[in-house]
Amino acid sequence: MATLPCEDCATGHLHHGHPRGRVETLHGLPTYITEPSSGAPPKGLVVMIPDAFGWETPNSRLLCDTYAERAGVLVYLPEFQAGHHLPMSLMKDIGTMTSGGDSLLKKIPSTLRVVYNMAPYLYLTRPSVTTPSIRSFFTSLRSSSSSVSNLPVFAVGFCWGGLYAITLTHSTSITPEGKPLVDAAFAAHPSNLTLPSDIEKVERPLSVCQGTQDFVLDMKGVKQIQQVLERKNQAGGGDGTAKGRHEIQVVEGAKHGFAVRGNPENEVEMAQAQRAEDQAVAWFERWIAESGEGEGAKAS
Repeated sequence: MATLPCEDCATGHLHHGHPRGRVETLHGLPTYITEPSSGAPPKGLVVMIPDAFGWETPNSRLLCDTYAERAGVLVYLPEFQAGHHLPMSLMKDIGTMTSGGDSLLKKIPSTLRVVYNMAPYLYLTRPSVTTPSIRSFFTSLRSSSSSVSNLPVFAVGFCWGGLYAITLTHSTSITPEGKPLVDAAFAAHPSNLTLPSDIEKVERPLSVCQGTQDFVLDMKGVKQIQQVLERKNQAGGGDGTAKGRHEIQVVEGAKHGFAVRGNPENEVEMAQAQRAEDQAVAWFERWIAESGEGEGAKAS
């Protein structure tokens, strides 16, 4: 059941910059699309499932651009929340509401806006509503006759989207023809996990990046994930693939949202975000190499 997230779920900082991608409708959803600026054929396809603030934040789009440049991949950021994401202004309201320096009178308007926005968001983006849309997009992508469907496909999820990136690695996440919806996945500070079952079901390669100061997924939960993934690594893949295909990296001192909503003026937070970015890029590169680098393709 969805519960009211901790303050870290909706706090953070907007990042400044100009996303260079374009928006088109792909597989029935408005989608931000970005490719390597060099014009080289992409080596893989990354589909980002964003945090609670949705697909239009500069933070997510700029990170998509970075993935495209660093890993040489095509990146899609679809509108999986049907417009029901939290407004970006809520980051400031949450900060005011939880600040120790502001008066109670000043906190009242921010608190009311948070409650007003959070309740419908939790209801309208619950898994029973959003899972069909996400699975449909990946199924259509994988079943497409275009050359894109032959690229290695990666799911990347943050916070709200982290759960879906993880469940896309389950053995049940396949097309009607039996093809896995993703080749591998990366999740940073995922929320709403059911432990240990969501991790026990992981089959495709999974990389998780998690902070030690995350009250959505505390260290007890992190230990559970570590134990399950280590057991899977020792046993090897159920489909006969090599051992060691799952990982979780823990970033000391990092809070929920650190991979996408860190303060650009805080060197420590930017270093934490860089850790997550580097981990994701290395994960793409590893599994692109494992797949033999599929043929380059255009967005479709």
